[in-house]
Amino acid sequence: MKGTLTEYQDDIIMNTVHEKPELVVEYVDPEEGFKGWLAIDCFDHELCAGGVRVQKGLTRECVENLASTMTLKMRIAGIRADGAKCGIDYDPQAPGKNEALFRFVRAIRPYICTRYSMGPDMNTTMQELDIIVGRLGLPSMKIAVAHAQGFEAEDFLQRIKTLAQPAGNDDLGRLRAGSGLAAACFGVLDHLDIYSGDATVAIQGFGGLASGAAYCLNKKGVNVIALADREKSFISPDNTPLNIEGLLHKSKDGLIPGNEITAVYEDRNGIYNVPCDVFVPAAIEKAITAKEAAVMQVKAVVCGANLAVTPEAEQILHERGILLIPDLIAGCGGSLSMEGLFGPSCHPTVKDVLQFVDEKMRRIVKTTLKRSQADNIPTRDAALQICRERSVYPGTKPYGTLNVCDDFLHGQLNAHQSMAVN
Repeated sequence: MKGTLTEYQDDIIMNTVHEKPELVVEYVDPEEGFKGWLAIDCFDHELCAGGVRVQKGLTRECVENLASTMTLKMRIAGIRADGAKCGIDYDPQAPGKNEALFRFVRAIRPYICTRYSMGPDMNTTMQELDIIVGRLGLPSMKIAVAHAQGFEAEDFLQRIKTLAQPAGNDDLGRLRAGSGLAAACFGVLDHLDIYSGDATVAIQGFGGLASGAAYCLNKKGVNVIALADREKSFISPDNTPLNIEGLLHKSKDGLIPGNEITAVYEDRNGIYNVPCDVFVPAAIEKAITAKEAAVMQVKAVVCGANLAVTPEAEQILHERGILLIPDLIAGCGGSLSMEGLFGPSCHPTVKDVLQFVDEKMRRIVKTTLKRSQADNIPTRDAALQICRERSVYPGTKPYGTLNVCDDFLHGQLNAHQSMAVN
């Protein structure tokens, strides 16, 4: 292995994505003065995709890094699209949030119409984004998919409606990313040869991603023994599974109910001290630093949140023999669901989409872990190697299998590019 883990990562990243996004649009709000950014990582394909977040202290650098991570998610998933991300530096609890977000989305509307498939991210939901784009006269925040995939308007809108159909405790739009994160956990448990009914999991976060993962894991018999939100941790004293469905029913604004007597409340950092098989950071970036990585008593970390583990922490986890499934894998459930929804020639059901996400995520985890073992490199580095080896297919549809025409077009484009270089 070349040098340290961080040096090795940097070497692969340099050969996988652009050093800087090809396009960054900066927004300065005319009413309140806050800033926002849209970063499109590259223009290799017809479509780019990624969420919009509202986060106090958000920076341009963070948005750029998140866009780069989204490109990696597309590559690891085999989706022919590029990464993007956008957001505003704004307090999500402020009363002006909805109008602030509306003004920002209005400013980037031309990209949403033509190339950028937008979705929810930190402190945003599908419902509020649907309302905003509706006010802007758009049928969907993902209208760019219709153009890139070649859908007739009626077929596209029918498929989009599937996201609002019931799925488990919620609808498909809100459960899809969490179901993918849960599937990544199951892939790890399979690798560790731990029966799901015996497995113990701690989840940091209780927003849309975390709660969806908790629901899916609980439904399949995994023992979720600890949760944390932005204020507190909620920990089972004897590894008895928490009443996930009851907690979800009572939860508001991503917070764990504060009056339960079935487990112990601690401060929000208490979850790092819980011994368990799998720890799932599913809320914020830099959730695990070197400090936490040195003391966590876990067998694996499965990262749902973007940039959840610092490079220094990854090094420590690797040295301690703790398996890491990085965000570019475990966090791509939402992207996989888009392929499950838009890739098939026939209109898929909610069950079809969730099954597709589960099966493909498990395959990605299995493939990456096999590569990690074969090359004797950390899991993230194995994932980055796979991303680097993915072919780029300009001019093709983002979702579904390549057809003969697509393959021919790709070959012609590659030949043209090769001639231009020579």
